[in-house]
Amino acid sequence: MKTLLDHMAPSRISTKLSIYVSAFIVVAFTLLQIYNFLIIKSEIKNQINKEQYTKAKFIAKDIKNKIDKRTKFLVALADLIPPEQMQSEDFLTEKIKEHIAFTNFFPQGFAVINPTGKGVIAEYPVIPSRKSLDLSNREWLINAKNSQHIIISSPFRSEVTDEVLVVIAKALRDKSGRVLGILEAPIFLNRPGFMEYIFDHDYNETSDTLVISRASQIFLASSTPSLVFKSIPKRGEVVFYDQVMDGFNGVGDTVNASGDEVLAAAANISFLNWFVIVRTPVDKVYQTINESLEASIISGVIVSFAVFLAITFFLFFFFNPLKEAAESVREMVLKKQPLKHIEGYKNDEIGDLIVGFNAVIDMVNERRDKLEKSNATLESLSQIDDLTGVFNRRWLDHTLNQLWQVKTRSQEPLTLLLIDIDEFKKFNDTYGHIAGDECLRKVAENIQKSINRPTDFFARYGGEEFVILLEGDLVEGFAVAEKTRQAVNNLQITHSESPYNHVTISLGVSSVIPQLNTDSVELVKQADLALYQSKRRGKNRYECYQHKE
Repeated sequence: MKTLLDHMAPSRISTKLSIYVSAFIVVAFTLLQIYNFLIIKSEIKNQINKEQYTKAKFIAKDIKNKIDKRTKFLVALADLIPPEQMQSEDFLTEKIKEHIAFTNFFPQGFAVINPTGKGVIAEYPVIPSRKSLDLSNREWLINAKNSQHIIISSPFRSEVTDEVLVVIAKALRDKSGRVLGILEAPIFLNRPGFMEYIFDHDYNETSDTLVISRASQIFLASSTPSLVFKSIPKRGEVVFYDQVMDGFNGVGDTVNASGDEVLAAAANISFLNWFVIVRTPVDKVYQTINESLEASIISGVIVSFAVFLAITFFLFFFFNPLKEAAESVREMVLKKQPLKHIEGYKNDEIGDLIVGFNAVIDMVNERRDKLEKSNATLESLSQIDDLTGVFNRRWLDHTLNQLWQVKTRSQEPLTLLLIDIDEFKKFNDTYGHIAGDECLRKVAENIQKSINRPTDFFARYGGEEFVILLEGDLVEGFAVAEKTRQAVNNLQITHSESPYNHVTISLGVSSVIPQLNTDSVELVKQADLALYQSKRRGKNRYECYQHKE
């Protein structure tokens, strides 16, 4: 049976050119597409790794914050239970009910356990099975009795519900230090309000999430329910797990329980000695890109065959647009330019290939945009103090060092106001830590309102201390100091232990023109000395640092 090739005269230049060019296009086009897709495949892997690591760090931070809030809440409740009321079940029950009404942290409630571990002094809500439990040998109860601070237990399964939980507890003592009872509250790891999103299929549509305890070497939570509270692979079986158990944070390759290759990222929850792993199966990561590669190769063969038939008459017409498209791809890859759409010249196989490639580019760009937004959110969170909502100490140090360098070059003054809430420890002792936190928030809010210029920088320095950084001289510093002092004074927050009967602040003001041979820490030290003078001279005032000649 004759083929089209049999009708072609071998001596004709157009025939030879058709064969040579068509063969070249089949080989070159296929190799080029494979090369370009391998580059994109590598970029997609990097993007997925970054996305996984961002997600792992977010989950780790979320768990840490939730544990922090719950431990602070339990400490606040413990501080409100006087030793003389420890045997009053009615008083304890009412106190617990009052605090449960203020939060959804502990939907399962609190209990005050007998120091022996046998019996419950008070609880709310009432769980009948709890009173019959013998907790005397429980690790968390023994640790709580031996500690002056709040403790967090190792994870274990509930004897009542078979759910995985940890217990936070604090010993309630009399003035002599004798343990009168143990205030405890369980945290069920897979109930609403804690880590339920890890068990949510929609949240883990393309990947799965694991929370692992280093000390217990078990899975505490998993998108795969069958793994929960199972032992992790033994040391030596999976290299990535061994690295993470030794403290590694980052991304890598590993395998899942089925032996399938996965991309993984790990982040620590340091104070709990837990860590989070986010895993994505490789076949899901590369599914779209592999399908696109296959479609591209098929499209390339079809286009090349069409060119073979028409190259004698339309060589330039067909070859030149394809060449331009290939050069555009090569330029983006080799010159590391931003990925952008390749313009198709008409509605044919080459145009279909370009549309498919553009779809891959859209996918990569979309994931990059999401990653940039996630990174921006995390960066913003790292600059803000959780309690007051103003900038934190870390961002203050960064800003001060930057301004110090700028003012060293311009030889312009830099002024710092160090602010301290007067008698704040007595305020906490009198009104409690919850009221103290609210006081800090109100003071920070009013100070923030009192400084209006875009260049004025306000941050929490630590505890009850704040800092205002001004790009100006002492005159401006004095004006802002008085305005700030008056703003807090006008709040009229009751403080019976203050000589003014309300909350006041003292300020230390220092101003320098930065020099190359001095460090920004000197400005803080000077303001601290001035603040000491304000305290010594009666509080509710500001003092300026006096340079010694």
